[in-house]
Amino acid sequence: MSRIFLKIHEFLNGHRSLALIIALLYLGLMSFLASGIQLEEDITKLVPSGNDQDLVKTILEESKFSDKIIFRVKAEESTDRDSLVSYANEISEFLNSDLSEYVAGVKGKIPEQDIKQIYNFVQSNLPIFLNEQDYTIIDDKTDADSIAASIESGYKQLISPTGFVTKNYFLSDPLNITSLGLARLQELQVGDQYVLYQNYIMTKDQKNILFFIDPAYPASESNRNKKFTAKLEAKIASLDARYESIKGDYFGGLRYSVANAKQIKQDVRTTVIIAVSVLLILLVVYYRKFYVPILLFVPSIFAGITAVAILYIAQGSVSAISLGIGAILLGITLDYSLHILTHLRNSSNIEKLYRDITKPVIMSSLTTAIAFMCLVFVKSEALRDLGIFASLSVLFSSFFALVLVPFLYKPGNISAKTTILDRISSLDYSRIKPLVYLLSGLFVVSLFFFNKVKFNEDLSELNYQPEHIKKVELELEGLAGRSGKTILLVAYGNSLDEALYRNNQLYQDLKSFESEGDIENFSSIGGVVLSTETQESRIEQWNSFWTPEKLDSVKNNIQKTSLSFGFKSNSFSNFDEVLDKNYSSIGLKDYELAGSLYMQDFVSNNSEISTVSSSVNLTEDKVESFIRYFEDVPGVVALDRKAINQNFLGDLKADFNILILASIVAVFLVLLVFYQNLLLSVITLLPIAITWICALGIMYFFRIEFNILNIIISSFIFGLGLDYSIFITNSCLKEYETGKSELKTYQASIILSVITTLLGIGALIFAKHPALKSISIVSIIGVLTAVSVSFILQRSLFRKLIFQQFGSLSFRRNNQNSISEKLYHKDAILKHYRYHSTYSEAKAEFRKQREKFLKISRYLAEVDDILVLNSGIGILPLFIKIKYPQTEVYSLEFEESKRAAAKNAYRLRDDKIHILESAQELPLLKNYIIQGDIQDSSLLKDLSKSAEMMVFLDSEMKTRWLLDQNFELTYRQNDILIYRKLT
Repeated sequence: MSRIFLKIHEFLNGHRSLALIIALLYLGLMSFLASGIQLEEDITKLVPSGNDQDLVKTILEESKFSDKIIFRVKAEESTDRDSLVSYANEISEFLNSDLSEYVAGVKGKIPEQDIKQIYNFVQSNLPIFLNEQDYTIIDDKTDADSIAASIESGYKQLISPTGFVTKNYFLSDPLNITSLGLARLQELQVGDQYVLYQNYIMTKDQKNILFFIDPAYPASESNRNKKFTAKLEAKIASLDARYESIKGDYFGGLRYSVANAKQIKQDVRTTVIIAVSVLLILLVVYYRKFYVPILLFVPSIFAGITAVAILYIAQGSVSAISLGIGAILLGITLDYSLHILTHLRNSSNIEKLYRDITKPVIMSSLTTAIAFMCLVFVKSEALRDLGIFASLSVLFSSFFALVLVPFLYKPGNISAKTTILDRISSLDYSRIKPLVYLLSGLFVVSLFFFNKVKFNEDLSELNYQPEHIKKVELELEGLAGRSGKTILLVAYGNSLDEALYRNNQLYQDLKSFESEGDIENFSSIGGVVLSTETQESRIEQWNSFWTPEKLDSVKNNIQKTSLSFGFKSNSFSNFDEVLDKNYSSIGLKDYELAGSLYMQDFVSNNSEISTVSSSVNLTEDKVESFIRYFEDVPGVVALDRKAINQNFLGDLKADFNILILASIVAVFLVLLVFYQNLLLSVITLLPIAITWICALGIMYFFRIEFNILNIIISSFIFGLGLDYSIFITNSCLKEYETGKSELKTYQASIILSVITTLLGIGALIFAKHPALKSISIVSIIGVLTAVSVSFILQRSLFRKLIFQQFGSLSFRRNNQNSISEKLYHKDAILKHYRYHSTYSEAKAEFRKQREKFLKISRYLAEVDDILVLNSGIGILPLFIKIKYPQTEVYSLEFEESKRAAAKNAYRLRDDKIHILESAQELPLLKNYIIQGDIQDSSLLKDLSKSAEMMVFLDSEMKTRWLLDQNFELTYRQNDILIYRKLT
C-alpha cells in the first residue's frame, strides 16, 4: 500500500501545477455539492426512535405551552394600580408595533367586547357547559321562593348606582343560571390567584400584571430571538427608568435559549482565541514553518467537505446537530497530518516516510471509522448521521493527509533544532518504574469503581441558567401557585373529536384527583370543550330536566314575582328564549370565535394526530404515582420533562453500551486482519480497555457524571486512544525489527495531538456553560489517560511479551520435536520474522518453497560453506543455517529493502549469517545457490572457477555453459538444477 501512495506522490510532484489545478477543481466541485445540503435543526432527532418515543416526540412538537413567554409588570413598592396598567399598555403597544416581526400575538388584556361575547356564547350554548351537579343547584334556584329572592336581589342591584352595569345580565338571566356555565371557564387557569382590572390579568395583591407573548420563531432560532430580546430588554430598561418602583421582566424557554447561545459563543470565542494562539506558536516553533498550522487543517477541510457532499448526494439532508458534534470530533483527523509532519521533520526521505507511516495511518483511520460507523446502529437519527459523517471524514482525511501533506510540506535543508518537546518525546516512560506502578495501581483500583459512574439524564443541568433568569422563573411559578411540580397531560387521537372525547374522560379523572387531594390544581378545557357525543348527552340532559310542566311553572313564577316589582310582562323574554331554545352541538371554531378563550393554546389538530393538553400542579412526592396511573390509560400521555429525558436517554445509554461492545469487536477484527497476529492485536486493543476503566475510575473518584453530550465525546476519546495505541505498537514493532528506536518521532506526534486536543476541547474547562465544561472535563481525563496508558503500560506490555521473549511462539503449542519441524524448521525460521513487517511475505515464501528447500538441503549435508545469491529477505540462508549450524552461510541480495529485512531477521542470532552488500564482496567459495535470474552472467562464470557445486532455484537462465566448464547436471526437477564439478 505504501508503494501506491509513493507512486501518487511522485506523479503529483512531477506535475505540480496540474496537481494544484486538480485539487482546486475537486475542492470547488465538492464545495458546490456540499452547499446544497439541507440542515435539519430539530433537536429531537438526537432522541432515540421507536413507537413510544416517536409518539411522545410528535406530541411534544404539537404542544404549544413551552414556546410562550410570560411578561410581568411588577410593583416593587405600594403603587397605584393604574400605573401598572399604564406600563402594561406601553409595553403591549411596543410589542404589537415595533416588535411585530418577532411576535405572533400578545395575550393578556381582554377587550370589553370579548367579555360580553364570552357571556353571550356560554348563555347561547348553556346546556353544553352544565354538568350533573349544576342541575341540583338549578333545581333549587327554580322553586317559587328562590325565584322570588332572585328577582328581589336583581331589582335592588338595578336601582343601585352600579345598576347600569348589571342590567342586561339580569334581564337575560334573572336566576343567574349562566354563572354555572361560566364557572367551567375558570378551569382554564391554574388556581384562583387572579382578578381582572381594566381587562388585564392582575394578581389578587394588585402588585403584578401578567400577559403572554407568542414568539414568531421557535426557541432554536437563536439569532432572530437574540435581536428580539435585545430590543425588548432595551424597552424594558427605558420604561423602568420612567416608572418609579415598577419593573418589567419576562420568562420563557426562548430566554434560556438566547442566554445559552450567547454564553456558548462567548465561551468558544474566548477558548478558541487562547487555544489557537498557543497552538500557532507551538507548531511554528516546533516545525520551523509558518504555514504548517494551515497545512495541518487542509486534509481535514478536504475530508469534511467531501463527506458533506457525499451525504448530499446520498440523502439530501443531515441533522445540524450531527454536523456540529462531528466538527468537534474532526479534531481526531488532525492526528494524521501531525504524524506525517513529524516524520517529515525528522527525516525528509519520502520513500521511508510512506514505508513507515502508511500502514499505521490507514489502520488508525479504518479502525476509528468503523468505531464511528457503529453509531448507525443507534436508534437516534442524529447520531446515525454523525456516524456516517465522522466515518467518511476520518477515512478521507487519512487519504488526503497521505497525499497532500508530503506534497505541500517542504522540510528544506535546515536541520531541526532540539526543542523541549523533542526532549520530552525522547523519554521512554515505560522504564520509569514509579509511573508504571502508579498507573497499574490506578487500573486495579478502578476495576472496583468504573461501573459505578452515573449517567445524568436531566438535560436541564446542561443548560446555562443565569441567576437573574432563574429568579424570575421561580417568582412567576410562585405567582401561578405552582409550589410543586407541573405535569403536562395530553389526550390524543386520530381525529379531533376522538381527542376531545378522551380529554373529557381525563377531565373527570382530574376532578377526582383534585377532590381527593392528590393534586393541587389543574388547567383543562375538559369541562368546556366537549366531544360531539358528550355535548349531545348534555343537551339531552337539559331537555329531560326542562319538562313542559317545569317550564310553565318557572315562567309563571318569574312573571308573577317580576310584576310585583314593577317589571313589564316581556322584561324577561330573553330568558324565555334560553329556556325554549332547541340546542345543538358546536365545533371548535365556535369556541375560537367566542372571544379570548385561547383554545388554540390547548388544542392542536392536523391530518396525522389531534391533541388536547392539560396542565396539572402537584407535590413532588406524588409525581411518580400520578404518572404511573396514566401509563395504562389509552389515548393519554403524561409528560414530565425530566421523566421523558430519563426514558429517552436511558434508551440511548443502553444503545451506547451495545455500541461500545460492537466497536471493540469490529476494531479487534480489523487489527487482526492488519497484524495477522493475535498477540499484537491484543496488545494494541488492551490499552483502550485500560484507558476506559481508568478514565471511568477517575470520573467516579471526582463525582463526574456522564451525560448525553460527553458520552458522545467519549467516542472521540476512543478514537484518539486507538490512534495512540496503533502508533505506539508500530513504533515498538519498528524498534523490534530494526533494533533502532524511533520512539521519539512517534511520541512527538502523539504529544502534539494531545496538546492540540487539550488546547481545543480541553480549554473549554474554563467555559461557564455547563455542557461545554462537561465535554471538556471528560476530554481532558480521557486524553491524558489514553496517552499515559500508551506511553507507559503499552510499551511495558510489549517489552514483556515481545522484546524479552524473542521469537517465542505466543499462543502456540511448542512443537519443536515434531517430525514436521525437524524436516522443515518452520517455527524456528518464522520466529525470526514474527512481528516484522515482512512476516506475511516470509510465511508465504516459506510455504511455497519449503519442499524445494528440503530437496536442496540433502545436497548440502557435508558442505563447509555456501553463498546464496538473490537471497531475498533471507529465508533460504536461514533455513540452511538452522539445518546445518556448522556451515558458513553467506547471503547477497541486490535490492536494498530486502537486504535490510534479512539483516533485521538475523539481527539477534549468535551464529551470524554473513550478509554481503555488493558483488565486490563476494568470496570465492565451493558452493553457490542462485535464486531467480542474475543479469551479469560474467559474475557467475567467475564464481564457477572456484565452485564445486552450483544450484539454480526458480531460474530461467541458460546453464549449458557450465557443461563446457566440466560440470555435470546431477538433479533436474521442480525448477531445481544442481550442477557438480567433475573431478
